[in-house]
Amino acid sequence: MQIALFQPDIAQNTGTILRLCACLGMAAHIIEPAGFPFSDRLFRRAGMDYLDHVSVTRHDSWSKFED
Repeated sequence: MQIALFQPDIAQNTGTILRLCACLGMAAHIIEPAGFPFSDRLFRRAGMDYLDHVSVTRHDSWSKFED
């Protein structure tokens, strides 16, 4: 199972879902544009040290996600 977030707007909700993916060993897909700056550096700065345990793939658009 994988989780896809379509144009996420709220960084805290995205972080919660990424933590869920890390706990359950699921991959996460972020479909841009996000409503906040999305970078590993910013998430780590916010104390999200579990990012090493989740596979996050970013997609520029819905059509690129479908490919």
